[in-house]
Amino acid sequence: MRRILFEVPIPFFHKSIPIYSYGFMLMVAFLVSIAVARWRAKKEGIEPNIITDLGMYLIFAGILGARLFFIIQFYDDYKNNLLGIFKIYEGGLVYYGGLFAAAIMLFVFVKKRKLSVLKVVDIVAPSAALGLAFGRIGCFLNGCCFGKVALNVPWAICFPRTVDKHGIVDGSPAFIHHYQHGLVQLADLHSLPVHPAQLYAFFSNIALFFILNIFFKFRKRDGEILLLFGMIYSVIRFCMESLRGDNQLYFNCFTIAQIISIIVFVVSTGFFIWLRTKNQGITPTIKPM
Repeated sequence: MRRILFEVPIPFFHKSIPIYSYGFMLMVAFLVSIAVARWRAKKEGIEPNIITDLGMYLIFAGILGARLFFIIQFYDDYKNNLLGIFKIYEGGLVYYGGLFAAAIMLFVFVKKRKLSVLKVVDIVAPSAALGLAFGRIGCFLNGCCFGKVALNVPWAICFPRTVDKHGIVDGSPAFIHHYQHGLVQLADLHSLPVHPAQLYAFFSNIALFFILNIFFKFRKRDGEILLLFGMIYSVIRFCMESLRGDNQLYFNCFTIAQIISIIVFVVSTGFFIWLRTKNQGITPTIKPM
């Protein structure tokens, strides 16, 4: 865990600007995702600069939607701390909220540019998986999105107890969570061992990125990459949620992300099968990688 990657000194003021790992990794995720999407757009006959413009709109819409969804989900933590709503650099984004907000923005942008919505989302989908992967590294460094207690798992990790400048314990999220549930004491230096859920998600999303890129040459119609993304990612997210230790259960069974994952999987699978079986005699769209 390393919330602050480094600090940039300000000459003559004897102060420095902290560069937070979560925000830094979001920036890396954006830049890498845009680069990959531009490469794919060129192969698909779309001007890469259009993808760059789209990316700028999507990142703002996505962060806003993801933050809003997080605040709604954990409203009790913010109703008496309104300023905390704006501390995005400390973590606290829900992917599905960002996905829905970005989807609306993408639809409006693409329609305005008079492009094919399905073709553009197919181009963007693998980059979204790659961006998610780098974002989870940010979660790991920030200490959020931690896993459940895993006492007998060899690769389990312990997050440290952290203190603010006044010596008051303020983290890590895993340590605070365990303390609130009576699993550790304030005198302890670390949380209990937990699943590195962030790293599980990182490797899963990297695998998803490669699967989507490989499938490009086997697709028959525009939109299949997006639907495959929906199918696989919903399974990944459902499984990751079962290993998370920081999410509230609804109906004493599923987290809200798992409920959404079930819906996304059913809808994506249904449409994917429909597209693949519709007019099976057509020639597949095979393009070079």
